Amino acid sequence: MWRQPRRIVKDNRPPRGTVRLGTQVWPATAIGASEFRRTQAKREAWLAEVAGVWLRWCKREEPGMVVQTSGTTGAPKTVEHRRDAVLASVHDTVQHWDLKPGTRALLALPTSFVAGQAMVVRAIEGAWDLELIPPSSSPSWTQPQDFVALTPHQAQGWIDKGQGQTRLLLLGGGPVSTSLLTKLLRSGRVDEVWESYGLSEALTHVATRQLSQLSDLHAPFHPLPSVTVGVNEHGCAVLDAPSRGVSQLTTSDCIEELPEGGFVWLGRADEVVNTGGILVHPSEVERAFESFMPSWVSDWAAFGRKDETLGSALVLRLSGTPPEGEDSDALLHTWRERLKDLLGPAKTPRILEWGDLPRTERGKLHRRLLD
Repeated sequence: MWRQPRRIVKDNRPPRGTVRLGTQVWPATAIGASEFRRTQAKREAWLAEVAGVWLRWCKREEPGMVVQTSGTTGAPKTVEHRRDAVLASVHDTVQHWDLKPGTRALLALPTSFVAGQAMVVRAIEGAWDLELIPPSSSPSWTQPQDFVALTPHQAQGWIDKGQGQTRLLLLGGGPVSTSLLTKLLRSGRVDEVWESYGLSEALTHVATRQLSQLSDLHAPFHPLPSVTVGVNEHGCAVLDAPSRGVSQLTTSDCIEELPEGGFVWLGRADEVVNTGGILVHPSEVERAFESFMPSWVSDWAAFGRKDETLGSALVLRLSGTPPEGEDSDALLHTWRERLKDLLGPAKTPRILEWGDLPRTERGKLHRRLLD
């Protein structure tokens, strides 16, 4: 008996991503977002935030993204981005690291800020498998990942206290220390370490550099193909990213453009300390101290303190527990002499002191609160 051959219908629908929380999985669609919100949003505030970002994007609402700036250098503000600008940023990330459908990614950042929201949208648009974990200073996960974004503060907690592996780790939101990079490269838990330069107003990273060895901490950042980075008369970076709706965005970041391409980040203009007419970037002092500091120093920061003679006195505050038998005051004197050899007398902190350092929930230093 003759039978008509069965037609093979090709499924031309685009691939669809998934969102995971523990053992539960939802499709990265509007229906999945609605079900996630219904079942998870009341459990914890961070889950409600994820649901809101996810549902907003799937409903194609405008603006496509609404984020808060960190508030570490000024009052926090709300920034809105159009959908097409968000898509351009997502495209840049996917292309730069060749992140294909099925990429296993982790959301460990709060979605009240741009980096966390961007990870959710990337997963939806890129058809990724996105795993959710609570935002934490010491994140931990069990399944191997392809792409994880953390702040340096989080990465420090992950490598010291957490568990998990990833093919690619993207660090952003603060400078990467020598000690952190040393631990990451020796850990065997990450294949590639990258550092990004970006800001909320430009929709996450606009320039990156790979950190394969310690000397790469002195290497330049290179802008993504869709971005142009220039410098104004004050030495501050000026960004152009037309696809993201960014035109002549003047930042507070002091940079040095290099003839061979790329740029070196020097520090923030609003953090420069004028001490007796000498302008000092706190980051320069912090990097010098890090070059010889012992491993038990857990935190450090340079800043200016009002001074009747100098205008501002340069201060280096340290946090840590000296080993038993060490004279902490004698150590400060010794370290000041070493800094003088590295920086010269004019840029050496007048005061070295022990104390706590105020940081945000993401580990960013609150320099405005230092005194």
